[in-house]
Amino acid sequence: MNSAETGRNKEPSKLFKLSLLASMYLCQAIPLGYVFGSLPVILREQGVNLKAVGAVFALHLPWALKFLCASWVDRKYIPALGRRKSWIFPLQWIGAALLVLVSYYPPGENFTAMYVLLLMLSWVMATNDIAVDGYATDILEENERPWGNSIQSAARFAGLMLGGGVMLYMNSTFGWQPLCLFLAAAVFSFSLPVLFHREIDPLITKSEGRGTHGEGVWAFLKRKEVVKVLPILIAPTAFAFTSVQMRTPLLVDMGFDSRSVGAVLMHYAYPAGLAGTFLSGWFLHRVGGQAFLRVFCSTVILLAGYTVFVARTGVIPYWQAALLLSIDNILIGAVMVWSFTLMMKVSAGPNAGTGFAVLSSLFIIVPMAGSPLFGHVGDVLGMEGLYILLGLLCFAGFMVAELAGRFEGKAKLSRTVADAAEL
Repeated sequence: MNSAETGRNKEPSKLFKLSLLASMYLCQAIPLGYVFGSLPVILREQGVNLKAVGAVFALHLPWALKFLCASWVDRKYIPALGRRKSWIFPLQWIGAALLVLVSYYPPGENFTAMYVLLLMLSWVMATNDIAVDGYATDILEENERPWGNSIQSAARFAGLMLGGGVMLYMNSTFGWQPLCLFLAAAVFSFSLPVLFHREIDPLITKSEGRGTHGEGVWAFLKRKEVVKVLPILIAPTAFAFTSVQMRTPLLVDMGFDSRSVGAVLMHYAYPAGLAGTFLSGWFLHRVGGQAFLRVFCSTVILLAGYTVFVARTGVIPYWQAALLLSIDNILIGAVMVWSFTLMMKVSAGPNAGTGFAVLSSLFIIVPMAGSPLFGHVGDVLGMEGLYILLGLLCFAGFMVAELAGRFEGKAKLSRTVADAAEL
């Protein structure tokens, strides 16, 4: 048995890698699920005005801007700890410490201090996510990436269900401080697998990777493969996210109150999204990215057409509302699995953290920037007119991605023919 074979035998198993990633993603998802899922309700119950409640959603901003420090996270580390461990578990512990501090500032008593600490927590977790995504890209084989990204997407739903559902239910019994301390303990507990494991060597070394070590944001964006993949990544998803986001306000317009919508989300939509995430990973692994995207886009367009019908009639039965929101959450999980897998493929190399952060930021920024505009369109045209427009835009985005994919396919075929002719 040669040394290469011995090295391969010592590589960690897929189960170990996926379990490690699950602990790292849950470490982020549970406290953020509490912040974005439970905090708006808690604030309103304590008499905080809607302007302050709306400010909670600005805590997403660090996740959209994390690319600004991504190349720094890729370059700076402590060799004795490891390139990724140098960032991951220290930031997890800082996050736990911030949650302990937050526990002393209930929102009804000192909103400003609470908000500043939560903004710091969001920056810490967003920076941690750069290292975690880079690590996942470093260690996962190509055939393991759909499963790794299923874990990442599933962690989001688990965070919403635990942090945004179970914790909200517990709030009336335990109150602000015990729940914040419980979240701090959860973050610390999920950090332990990272602390006690030996960092796994990247599959692609510096010498084998694309680009140069320490490559910055603009250098990454100038790569030919990145330029080619951007329309495929962004065009079919930007309007799909807006289409999903606007459906819960539509249900409110039809007579559903916040309690009813919350019940539908907790009992049906979030569990469906969690289950659909793992099914999406299996489906992507079986059919490939192009067929997966076609199914996703076709479903989004059909749902937009159905929403136009519902908006026109002004009535939707409870079971249809539950089914609609469940499919929405399955679509969110599916598109995350697909998009993160595509991001990993393009970002793989010595600067995986930078590349993944840049692509994921663009993935978030485009629909975030468009949401206020589409909200205004909905005010002017009504929900029926808005979803006619969104359906057309989703179709246009799908066609852009389809044409870009076909162009890339022809380019690959031409290169293959040229290589064959030289032999």
